[in-house]
Amino acid sequence: MAVSITLELEQARRKASDFRNRKSRHFIDHILVQVQAGHGGDGCVAFHREKFVEMGPAAGGNGGAGGSVFVRADPSLHSLARVSKQAIGKNGGHGRGDWLHGRTGETFTLHVPVGTTVKSLGRTQNEREEAVAEYLEDLFATRRSKIDIEETPSLHASRSAVWRHFPRYEDENYVRSHFASAEQKLQSEIRAERKIERSRRAEERSAASLSRHLDESESNEWSIDLAKPTPPDSPGILLARGGNGGLGNPHFVLDQYRSPKVATRGGPGESLLVSLEYKQPSDVGLVGLPNAGKSTLLRCLSRADAEVGDYSFTTLHPNLGVMRLDEQGQHIDAPGASDQPEVARLTVADMPGLVDEASQNRGLGHDFLRHIERCGQLVYVVDIGPTNTLPSQDIAILNRELDAYRPGLSDRVAFVVANKADLLGTDAVPVAEAQAKLARLQKDVDLLFAPRKVTVIPVAAKYRQNVQRVVQMLNALQTPHLHTSRQSRTT
Repeated sequence: MAVSITLELEQARRKASDFRNRKSRHFIDHILVQVQAGHGGDGCVAFHREKFVEMGPAAGGNGGAGGSVFVRADPSLHSLARVSKQAIGKNGGHGRGDWLHGRTGETFTLHVPVGTTVKSLGRTQNEREEAVAEYLEDLFATRRSKIDIEETPSLHASRSAVWRHFPRYEDENYVRSHFASAEQKLQSEIRAERKIERSRRAEERSAASLSRHLDESESNEWSIDLAKPTPPDSPGILLARGGNGGLGNPHFVLDQYRSPKVATRGGPGESLLVSLEYKQPSDVGLVGLPNAGKSTLLRCLSRADAEVGDYSFTTLHPNLGVMRLDEQGQHIDAPGASDQPEVARLTVADMPGLVDEASQNRGLGHDFLRHIERCGQLVYVVDIGPTNTLPSQDIAILNRELDAYRPGLSDRVAFVVANKADLLGTDAVPVAEAQAKLARLQKDVDLLFAPRKVTVIPVAAKYRQNVQRVVQMLNALQTPHLHTSRQSRTT
């Protein structure tokens, strides 16, 4: 019987844990993405043929350029959960006869939430780059190597990865004198491509071209903060540029040799590894220790379905809510509120509870703190109930952890919400003692934030008592923001 009860309790515990984590599974704020631009299409070796033209000119088309990879900040996304772990551009189309060039490969656009920081971890070498690297290095060497399939098999294979040949002409092409001229033409093309790349401005270059290789000891410094939505008319930020298309055999025509039977394969697309770190932006962030009542307060200020419970760490990821206000700054979603049209709104985020030494990444400290960094204003929520004898100590911990993570972050604190005030002024805690506790908390807050004045507002979020006072404070703090919203809506 005891074993059966133990199994039932274990099953109940697992079920409760799954229930708590059901939303957090769909929220991801940090991922790695392998970026691979498309390779260029191969050039074609072909000759024009038609009636009464038995020996036409070289007519092979060029290959199409590979598709590039861009990243865009999309305001409709609020998590990295659905962002692809691989961003791969399409390869360019191969050239064809009758001077038909290959199609340009389709670009790949990586959509990420607004507030995502994209950081390059380094360029990676794809298979196409690795295959042609040895031959291209030898091509620009002061002294060229003698390429032989038996003596230098790897160099021979690398050369074959660069050139295309008319059927059954590969061995013959390599020994003909005109092949040296074809290699010189290829050198000129590569030099021109490199010159164009060097002449591009920094904002026109790709993230891959501005990054060091992944295996280099020096760290990569390229990163961009997508704090604002990407304009609709912009393709986004270029992460990796597609490879150039190969050259068709008309490019290798010589006065002494009018029928070249060689073409080049498409160039490799750029590739790199990037880190995506999402910092959820909001107008106001509710910050506090675990089980202080932040989620309950968020439910009072908005229609957010934040999970609440009488245990620590009910919030495992930031919850967003929208506080809607009418023309007079009254809370529209409050019980018994008048049916007035919405003219302004504030985005309020319920941050997961911080713990002592969170700035040292204790627990999931940095995972939580990165979202606080995005909030325009911060509101501390502290437990002022009978079990917390010194709530000002919680505020001191929060200040220390925020400033340790980013100096000056505690300067964004607008006011302090003293939650669970309904547990004061009862038979267990007399009214006079409750008033003294609030007065002492306000005095300690004045010392902690001096010379700045920070107000303490007692509330009972569970019963929505004095929540309107919090709404008024938020309305006063965000007045410029509200005026802007009203004007935009009027327009």
